[in-house]
Amino acid sequence: METVTLIEAHLQDCQGIEPALRSKAEARFVKELQRQFPSEQALVEAWEAWSSAAEGADEISPGQEQLARSWLKAFERARFAGFRDIAVEEAFFEVKLH
Repeated sequence: METVTLIEAHLQDCQGIEPALRSKAEARFVKELQRQFPSEQALVEAWEAWSSAAEGADEISPGQEQLARSWLKAFERARFAGFRDIAVEEAFFEVKLH
């Protein structure tokens, strides 16, 4: 049985944006993030490696470091896609995996 991970992206610190525009931006972000990985499992592994590194894990393996870097690269591309057509200064995407 395959487990499905729900990926949520929430646009934060973006007051005054129309709800429809916010939803489109969040959907573009998630779609681009998913597109950056060959599978859902690869996305989850990259996120977990990044989370470990960001939380100050004492040691991470070279493989985990590579995965964490792939998350950062994918996140940046997704962020760029999400902010397309939106002029904001302080906004950011918060990502949750379930």
